[in-house]
Amino acid sequence: MTDPSPHAAHPPHAARTDGRLLDGRVRPSGAPVHIEFEGKTIPAYEGETIAAAVTAAGVRALRRNRQGEARGVYCGMGVCFECLVNVDGRGGQRACMTPVRAGMRVRVQRHGAGAAGAPAAPLAPAPDGGTPVIEAGLLVLGAGPAGLAAAHAAAGAGADVTVLDERPAPGGQYYKQIAASHTFAPGRPPDRQFAAGLDLIERVRRAGVRLIGEAVVWGAFHDPDAGPEIGVFRAGRVERYRARRLVVATGACERPFPAPGWTLPGVMGSGAAQTLARAYRVAPGRRVLVAGHGPLNFQVACELARGGVEVVGVAEMAARPGLRHAAAVWTMVRSAPDLAADGLRYLAALARRRIPIFYRHALLRAEGAGAVERATLVRIDEAGRPVAGTERGFDVDTLCLGYGFLPSTEVTRLLGCRHRGDDGRPGALVVERDPDGQTSIPGVYVAGDCAGIGGARLALAQGTLAGLAAARGSGEAGGRDDPALPRTTPSASARRAGGRAAAFQQGLWKLFDAPLPADEFMPDDSVVCRCETVRAGVLRGLIREGFDEIGALKRMTRVGMGHCQGRCCGPVVARLCAAAAGRKMDEGELFAPRFPAKPIPAAALAAEKAEWTEEGAGREPPASPYRAAGRGKPGRPAAGTGGAADVAIVGAGILGTCTAYYLVREGVDVALLERGQPNGEASGNNAGSLHVQLLAYDFGGRAQAGGGPAAASLPLQRESAAMWPALAEELGRDLEIEITGGLMVAEDAAHLAGLREKARLERRHGTEVEVLSARELRDLAPYLSDSLAGAAWCPAEGKINPMTAAPAILAQAAARGLRVFRETEVRAIEPKAGGGFELRTNRGRLRAGKVLNAGGGWSGRIAALAGERLPVRAHPIQLVVTEPAPPLTRHLLACAGRHLTMKQFRNGNLVLGGGWPAEADPAAGRPRVLRESLEGNLWVSQRVLPALATLHVIRSWAAVNVAIDGAPLLGESPGVPGLYHAVTVNGMTLGPFVGRVMADAMRTGRLDPALEYFTLSRFG
Repeated sequence: MTDPSPHAAHPPHAARTDGRLLDGRVRPSGAPVHIEFEGKTIPAYEGETIAAAVTAAGVRALRRNRQGEARGVYCGMGVCFECLVNVDGRGGQRACMTPVRAGMRVRVQRHGAGAAGAPAAPLAPAPDGGTPVIEAGLLVLGAGPAGLAAAHAAAGAGADVTVLDERPAPGGQYYKQIAASHTFAPGRPPDRQFAAGLDLIERVRRAGVRLIGEAVVWGAFHDPDAGPEIGVFRAGRVERYRARRLVVATGACERPFPAPGWTLPGVMGSGAAQTLARAYRVAPGRRVLVAGHGPLNFQVACELARGGVEVVGVAEMAARPGLRHAAAVWTMVRSAPDLAADGLRYLAALARRRIPIFYRHALLRAEGAGAVERATLVRIDEAGRPVAGTERGFDVDTLCLGYGFLPSTEVTRLLGCRHRGDDGRPGALVVERDPDGQTSIPGVYVAGDCAGIGGARLALAQGTLAGLAAARGSGEAGGRDDPALPRTTPSASARRAGGRAAAFQQGLWKLFDAPLPADEFMPDDSVVCRCETVRAGVLRGLIREGFDEIGALKRMTRVGMGHCQGRCCGPVVARLCAAAAGRKMDEGELFAPRFPAKPIPAAALAAEKAEWTEEGAGREPPASPYRAAGRGKPGRPAAGTGGAADVAIVGAGILGTCTAYYLVREGVDVALLERGQPNGEASGNNAGSLHVQLLAYDFGGRAQAGGGPAAASLPLQRESAAMWPALAEELGRDLEIEITGGLMVAEDAAHLAGLREKARLERRHGTEVEVLSARELRDLAPYLSDSLAGAAWCPAEGKINPMTAAPAILAQAAARGLRVFRETEVRAIEPKAGGGFELRTNRGRLRAGKVLNAGGGWSGRIAALAGERLPVRAHPIQLVVTEPAPPLTRHLLACAGRHLTMKQFRNGNLVLGGGWPAEADPAAGRPRVLRESLEGNLWVSQRVLPALATLHVIRSWAAVNVAIDGAPLLGESPGVPGLYHAVTVNGMTLGPFVGRVMADAMRTGRLDPALEYFTLSRFG
């Protein structure tokens, strides 16, 4: 008989009606509390998470995406962000990581909306006095087996050790301990895995190691002089840990398997199900199917069944073990007999409970109305393809998917460590390291699954070796033992243990050898990107069109742009691109590393930084794009081999693309050459502003050349911004153009006086600008800070989606005959006798009558190929984007005296820019974000729009813009006839106008005399 009390004990080996598991060995210890979920009272225990409490109560849906589809707990470890909820008015809280609190009010998180009927609450207090810097002798990231072993070994060698982990308690995914809400009933752990983890944690504590939980790593930075620095968000504030030595032991996350229906609530990773069961004693469901690949699924099935859950079956992609596996089994028994015995016990337990194991089967699809209700398995052949007619259907309320693991390499990639592709796990990267864990960066070590999947025992051995090497500096001797030392040293023991663990893993994966799932398991309607609901068919179609690079797909579809930052979809998209192009997987196939590495409250990162002038902003651009030109699909035709064109355009950004469009519209034969992917630099990575008034730094004492060139450009910008809506209509595409008006706000009377002077100048150039008082500003835009003194209002300003504009123009131009050559680097531009040019590229040669240099930040380098020198520099800049929010601003925002542009796009994201500088990464050949610029940009933004404090920052990025005197550089080179240039800042605004006038000039040989000021002649 069931006890009616929601917090009462329950007999062993039964699943309670409220979804909690008790088997006599674990009992609740946290105080009984109640929380409110969507107005319903739910019982909970102090010390458990919201996810545990609501799952126990039968709740599946926790958030709604942009399409209104329900999503729920998926990864259970804070990676996927599918379980976001609104807690007491604060949005974007991860249910799987947020502990319950008596009386808390939890609401379903709806896309771009806070709690219904309640004002959004700030997510964090503003920093007080800047970000504190904490010096750490030896810092370990991750408190799983590898991190704990590293900390214990290093502390034993005399090092001062600090361990940071995102979870409330140490142990990681393998040693995950019982949560504070429960305790072991007899006073001791019920199994060896619990006991071993508890023992190691206690030994680490006794060694004097500082264990710091609930620490979210949002950034990692490497200073060759000062060493690695880690940005952490903890207890509502940002901290920076500076360490002389760093051990990265961040573990792994589960491999995505985007079968149809995998986004339904009730479909979760096997690791998530195990966390609910082991840490919180919560059943993930009542009727469960476990499917995937690897031994974890057998353990999970046994643990759930022992707790009273009805497990309807386990689907395993590998074949049933047989005599052919005898050698592998013998290797496992010889290397780790206790682990081999555990495997046999799992099989025996499943057999005893009559739980079927379906070998050589995989999930075909999951179905349900609002949550999973049915799952279908299918047999696979030796190539991983589904065998027709072998489908098996199961009625379930939960589906656990475990298809193996991928290393978590965000930190090592941000630090700049060298990586290589993992041949055994397509889509995965492995950090390059020596036997003691030393990476390519001095003082940075790696251990455990983040450096290559190897299991807990190998992680323990690697952690010990990395901890010892880091403690003694590892440097000179590479961290190896002195041969004269006894063989019982910790390093020697760890090496032997690591050898045994590696041998066991080799045997294990021979036993579980299975093919990769064929493409049939991911049909075109399968969702690949859970955050942005991007489907496989869309990605495949673009790849077939030549967009076989992950960054291009990101800009075209928004894949990887959500809260999880590509962790769930990135490996899948990378594998699709690499396979289609015939490339070997390497770091260039994945999304570029960015920070914040995980979403962080904007308010916590905001810090005032010094402003700067544009005069010193220019620098030499990176030598090449991150992915070297010419790595495309084998057999792709070489650009221009034996061919010719009337016009060759170098650079497929917005200026080159617009010029090509207007040329082919008039019947001109054009070849467009792009060394990377079209729209891949500043044109596809800008903030999407349509500027009509002068920016703050284009006027007054800070302006280049006294502000004259920028002011002279105002009529061009006004005309071009007016061209965009008509061009979008001509293209038949929605480019999200909105002429909303622009506000440049003033913080004080002095800035307001400057705006009045600026407005007088703008009106002389024909731009309509009105200066508003503080009261008039509040009437027009009440959402802005009430401390502002006023603003300049320009009704003609607006915004456009830069990710869709150039591709839409390019598609129409290609339909009219434009030839586009991607990953084609121009290496020489040679004038030929009798006129015209020969362009030498990495793919061959091309003859052209005329050449347009539209290379953006690289325009100076392109001109030099023809012997011309341009007064153009590269200007790496960065932008910041928040999570989707309710409508906060409809205007284009800027700030007098500060670097700022801010706007909100249709999907709810706020994009913050203003030219904050990035830096060039010479090793990677791409720009990278600067922490100082990120903090300064957020500080200015929040002073203008206080509601920013209610949002998380989810990503930042950098691109190479143009540094010039504030005006376009247009027309034919006087020293090289037939060579034309189109270079400008504000390229997004000026694209249609520049494209049209350059097309006319190249067709007729004459530039409109009214544009003479914008030629090279103004530079003398």
